[in-house]
Amino acid sequence: MKLPVLALKNSYFIHVILLIVLFVGFLTWRSMPRSEDPFMELPLYTIVAVHPGNSPGEVEKFIVDPIEEALEEVSELTEIRSEITSGLAVIKVEAEYGIDYREKYDEILSEVNRIRENLPEEMYELKVIRYQPEERSVIHQYAIVSASKGYPELHDIAKEFQKEIEELSLVKKTEILAFPEEEIRVDINFEKMVAYGISIDEIIGVLKAYNAYIPGGELISGNLSLNLKTSGALETLAEIEEIPFFLGSNHPVQLGDMAEVRKSLERPRWVARIKGEPCIFLTVHQKKNANVLHLESDLEEILSHYQEELPKGVRIETAFEQAPAVDNRLTDFMINLLQGIFLVGIVIWLFLGIRSGVIVMTVVPLSILLAIILLDYSGYALQQISIAALVIALGLLVDNAIVVIESIGRYQGEGFSRKEAVVRGTSEVGYAVISSTFTTILAFIPLVFLESGPGEYLRSLPLTVIYALLASLLLALGFTPLISGKLLKKEPESSTWMLKRVIYFTERYYRRILHFSLGKGYIILGISLLLFMGSLSLFPAIGVSLFPTADKNLLLISVDLPYSSNLENTDKAVRYVEDILDTTGYVSSYTSNTGHGNPQVYYNRTPKEYRLNHGEILVNFKKWDPVLFYRTLESLRMAFRRYPEARIHFEDLKNGSPFEAPVEVIILGEDLDTLKHIASDIEKEFYQTEGLLDINNPLARTKTGLELVIDAKKAALYNLTTLEVDRMVRARTEGLYVDEINLIEYDEPLPLMIGGVGTGRANPQELDGLFIPGRSGKQIPLKQISKLNFRGEIPEIRHYNNERAVSITASVTDSDQTRNITESLIAQLERYDFPPGYDYKIGGEYETQQQSFGNLGVLLLLALAGIFAVLVFQFKSFVQPVIIFTAIPLAVSGSLIALYFSGWSFSFFAFVGLISLVGIVVNNSIILVDYINKSRNGGMDRLTAIEQAALRRFTPILLTTFTTILGLVPLTASGTSLWSPLGWTLIGGLISSMCLTLLVVPVLYKWMSR
Repeated sequence: MKLPVLALKNSYFIHVILLIVLFVGFLTWRSMPRSEDPFMELPLYTIVAVHPGNSPGEVEKFIVDPIEEALEEVSELTEIRSEITSGLAVIKVEAEYGIDYREKYDEILSEVNRIRENLPEEMYELKVIRYQPEERSVIHQYAIVSASKGYPELHDIAKEFQKEIEELSLVKKTEILAFPEEEIRVDINFEKMVAYGISIDEIIGVLKAYNAYIPGGELISGNLSLNLKTSGALETLAEIEEIPFFLGSNHPVQLGDMAEVRKSLERPRWVARIKGEPCIFLTVHQKKNANVLHLESDLEEILSHYQEELPKGVRIETAFEQAPAVDNRLTDFMINLLQGIFLVGIVIWLFLGIRSGVIVMTVVPLSILLAIILLDYSGYALQQISIAALVIALGLLVDNAIVVIESIGRYQGEGFSRKEAVVRGTSEVGYAVISSTFTTILAFIPLVFLESGPGEYLRSLPLTVIYALLASLLLALGFTPLISGKLLKKEPESSTWMLKRVIYFTERYYRRILHFSLGKGYIILGISLLLFMGSLSLFPAIGVSLFPTADKNLLLISVDLPYSSNLENTDKAVRYVEDILDTTGYVSSYTSNTGHGNPQVYYNRTPKEYRLNHGEILVNFKKWDPVLFYRTLESLRMAFRRYPEARIHFEDLKNGSPFEAPVEVIILGEDLDTLKHIASDIEKEFYQTEGLLDINNPLARTKTGLELVIDAKKAALYNLTTLEVDRMVRARTEGLYVDEINLIEYDEPLPLMIGGVGTGRANPQELDGLFIPGRSGKQIPLKQISKLNFRGEIPEIRHYNNERAVSITASVTDSDQTRNITESLIAQLERYDFPPGYDYKIGGEYETQQQSFGNLGVLLLLALAGIFAVLVFQFKSFVQPVIIFTAIPLAVSGSLIALYFSGWSFSFFAFVGLISLVGIVVNNSIILVDYINKSRNGGMDRLTAIEQAALRRFTPILLTTFTTILGLVPLTASGTSLWSPLGWTLIGGLISSMCLTLLVVPVLYKWMSR
């Protein structure tokens, strides 16, 4: 191998390169973006349509069906879920992973815009949202609080604060939320309007006409070109009031004679409080890959300055901030990393001595800095996944250097000069080191291409490990020989006490065990096989889970009332939750929302849009204490059960991609009554299944509604159309949107609305007294041409992939049992007699788990195939790679045993650990088989070569395994549900693989090699 020789010949050049790496790496470390979780780009899109006052059936027919039909023209969509309630439709669209997400958003937006003119003109809002973490997730949520100031004053204060924040370069956007929007209202006195014989349609038409702006064009006068300004659009409230209506006989009346024109606030749809005090929110979103810690420092400086200028009775509080959690999480991981480096360094020093230990340990910081440079160049930030990846890679980073330094030391011991020992020792193990490194890398490469939500979340882990391993390989073969030629003594170092004990154990005990194994190999293989089969039998007891909880001192509490509930009734339930939280000592602060979900503070928890029967409370606990946290959750559940009028529920935050609920059964079919009947049966099965809680069947309750039945024949007698009647009723109940208006006294365009005095608070009795102006000038009582009936209606309609559906959901008492519970429900569903045209689908965590584990299974096979191909290329044999591969089932045994005794389930990250383990555990076998082959090529007989290789490679195999395990110990011992399963999977697999590889591989080599 020429690389060690080149390194020795170009030592000055390599030193300069390393200095550059140190300098650039340090700068990158300081400037690199920091966040708590990865910024995940997901192919998720949401279409929100708001049309107040319409039943779910009307929203379905006039809004959702046309949009879903338009989406059929968009390719590469995998799932469309529509949720339809009174006045609101939320359509969630998921596309295939790996496509151009921005281009797909443009395609969806284009289709929605194409059909916009076919949708109801009075829609309050229609928007298409693309999932972008920097757009959705809030990094700081401020509450502008006052008990004495109204919404307009608070909004003005928030606007000034917003301007200062938006000047920061790291800020993506800010939003002011939870306040009623301003509008220009024309409150009509319907009695006067009817007396004048003017219809609501006439008023709408005249307002639109007077608000239209048509440029007059250009006139030529001599040498001049003159722009002609026409009357233009409405500019003041007075102009609106002075709009004339002619009643005949040249007797005009003005709009102001029958209506009051004013600037007003819309009816509140989102009420917010912080610790029980009224407030509005200002949310801050950071730019992609910005450093949240730097941004938080800038925000603190602005707030401290702005607080001094606030009016009396107004203050700004923090409802949520991400920076402390990021700082604490990254600090914990950095401590784990430093602890791992310390433990690895101590072991290397004890085994190899000070000089060799220093040589090996220099590889660690250099590899980490190189990995960080490459990670930053790839567009990733420092967050819990990437730093944990460095901890995972820590023990692996020194493996190559240990093998090289041990080989150099052995040649020195055989009498070679320091320089010659460096060249010979490195060259001897060089190709084996390259092969073993690439087999490890091949185990991680498939994880880079995992196209799914979990794959997006995980991606920085395999990339970080790959970068670190490539860096350590280059350093082991280039830098380690170079520094060994400088630092090692000319005479070989005497063995350390620890190394002497290992050598003593090798000669005294391992040699005997090895002889026994080679003589009675069937016993060793039998024990290994029994251990493997026994470990597999533990799997049902271990359990399977997807992503664990996030271990955060945050909680989102949802409050859902019957669909007929108004905002005041919902707020009453929210205040009940507030009262409970006020008496809970573990609570630091809370922020309540009525009519809307809290702004998104966690990347996979999307808030619900405007719903009168929904509320959400964000709770900040004092610190993360798992025992106190879960004890408090149980106490809260018991307290919330005492409020039967509302469904008050919560689920602690989880890592990974979002899903509807831990357990979800989707019933598909066309007829709503049939769906309701089936859903009722399935709901009963849920209640009879142990381990479920917060069961929700949206069709279990019927919403009470009113139906205005217009007699079209009677209306026609008065020359009235149903459209005219409907508009009059709408104006009296909710108000009608007319146009967008730009008035000179206001900074921005406002919606122009018409309605009656007290619109939005009408009761059924008032409709009985409503008159409709006929075209003949007569006043026709509404009750004369219509009938008002109470009726029950479906409160919520759902679609799944353009088909009507109902989704029955539940949480679980033990997340590790989600799979078992769902499979129990599947068994019951298989026995259910579904009517023709009706079927079910499983969603929730089970669906995500099946997809994710299925993808990982394919990746595991790809990793195995890739590693096997490299081994075949290296050894020019099919037999020897098979021998090496025996390390994998031996490792699986240790992993399952470790998970069983540590009490962790086989989670997604444990599966990731198993895939990683495949590439790690074969390394010992590779070096062992490679050494046997070289000894045999030197003329040694097979049995002697096997014994010598096993005895000589015992120490480096023990040391590399031990350093890898010690590097993982701090992360594993942290007790986090995300990383501990992965750590135990690796540690258990490494221990069992090392112990059995040193016996099984020699036996199989003896039996299978010629």
